[in-house]
Amino acid sequence: MQRLWSVLVVGATLWLSAAAAFALEFSAEQTTRKGAQSMSGKIYFQADRWRVEMASPDGPKVAIHRLDKAVTWLLFPNRTYVEMPLRFDQIPQWAPKIQGEVGRRLVGTDKVGGRKTEKYEVTVDVEGQKMVLYQWVAPDIKFSMKTASADGSFESAYSYVKLGQQPAQLFEVPAGYTKVSMQR
Repeated sequence: MQRLWSVLVVGATLWLSAAAAFALEFSAEQTTRKGAQSMSGKIYFQADRWRVEMASPDGPKVAIHRLDKAVTWLLFPNRTYVEMPLRFDQIPQWAPKIQGEVGRRLVGTDKVGGRKTEKYEVTVDVEGQKMVLYQWVAPDIKFSMKTASADGSFESAYSYVKLGQQPAQLFEVPAGYTKVSMQR
């Protein structure tokens, strides 16, 4: 489950790369699948901050990433939170291309999450190994609605995208939460 949480955050980061470049504010539903495991959650985005919420058997999990403070807060159902430095791999890319991208080819059009998209075959270099991904980009809002590995082992898709200003309190630790240290 922890590994899938990481996949969800990475998927969100891939999607946010284009959104950040155009300073969009939005919320969306996200579904991520890795192998037979899948998770869904909600994402909220504002220029230099984003929030990922997902359900788990233990209750909702929330991660708030603040680029302006270089911090990530993980909120837990027991009204506690952990603060950690924002890692480089959590920061959205500021350009609409995928990190490590070495090739991109338009292969068609499709509808994803109710939006018209352009489907691209994207080749990325990950630590010296070439990997092929498919990316569905909505040209009207210029960000990726779906990303999937060519072998079908991974997929991250977005739906119910709502453009517009997001409430500031979504990107703060809620009142009444207690900071705890990270257990190792």
